[in-house]
Amino acid sequence: MAALTIENLYKSFGATEVIRGVSLSAQSGEFVVFVGPSGCGKSTLLRLIAGLERSASGSIRIGERDVTGVDPAKRGIAMVFQTYALYPHMSVAENMGFGLEMAGMAKPEREKLVRQAAEMLHLTDYLDRKPRQLSGGQRQRVAIGRAIVRNPDIFLFDEPLSNLDAELRVRMRLEIAKLHRDLGATMVYVTHDQVEAMTLADRIVVLRAGLVEQIGSPMQLYSDPDNRFVAGFIGSPRMNFVEATVTGMNDGAMLLDVAALGLSGLSIRPRVMPETLPATVTLGVRPEHLAEGGEGAVAVSLPCTAIERLGSIAYLYTAPGDDATIIAQLRGASAASPGSAVEVRLDPAQCFLFDAGGNRI
Repeated sequence: MAALTIENLYKSFGATEVIRGVSLSAQSGEFVVFVGPSGCGKSTLLRLIAGLERSASGSIRIGERDVTGVDPAKRGIAMVFQTYALYPHMSVAENMGFGLEMAGMAKPEREKLVRQAAEMLHLTDYLDRKPRQLSGGQRQRVAIGRAIVRNPDIFLFDEPLSNLDAELRVRMRLEIAKLHRDLGATMVYVTHDQVEAMTLADRIVVLRAGLVEQIGSPMQLYSDPDNRFVAGFIGSPRMNFVEATVTGMNDGAMLLDVAALGLSGLSIRPRVMPETLPATVTLGVRPEHLAEGGEGAVAVSLPCTAIERLGSIAYLYTAPGDDATIIAQLRGASAASPGSAVEVRLDPAQCFLFDAGGNRI
């Protein structure tokens, strides 16, 4: 295992700049996840690390080696693809050991490494089967096993679970997390699924339009986002954003009128006080902090247009499909129903403020 360091990396396809000055690092043994919306550049960035794409400028280091211009096979990486990329005519054992065979490794040593990886991934009983005889989850484990036997410095995963059904994704997330603990390896993982990012990562890199928006642990991004984009992207259901008028200051807190919540004089302390008091701000609050029976000191009455019941909790929606929809978290046994008004509690200590440019204040 080795550390990864990327400095000021750029990549363009024709006139389109897809990676714009990205700098980041992954410590040895760390699990780093790239996350962001479609087209943000996360898969391109992974392919640059792998050497499958060449950067316009910048550098990539694996351990002490500058690998910016090094061929993929010599970088010390192993990549697991979304599509498994297994040879259909080969058995599981042959698929897992093929790279070692091409590298000239003797058959006894090759078979030993394949058996060890198969035991780790619960594939021992399937070594003689062809890929067509396996489930999607088993095929993905074979692809991961093919990477493990190479003992790379860094594992790269490109949306490896996106082809699996929901139950299998949960199971494979747990298996990948356990694999990371067992191997202690450096892993870089790309996903558009923020649940995967939150549950797997030591640190998350949030990307948008080829730029890094924020890097931090899952809970740092969740509880202390730098801007509205990160606040809205991390967390499910999404954070509520409502416009608020600033009416004054009181003891280091802004006083806000929030028409969408029917509130006036709401006191919210900003993270950093701006030099000039803005006329308006965007107030952000997560559904669990706008909750029925919540701990917040401020009562808010919301019209219930739709409700989703998920067992122990439920979610109230004020206007489904509308950008101004407000989502509140209710008790699973709540008596709320569409057409009714529901009182929830707002926790001011868990609210966020953003300026007109979307930056946290």
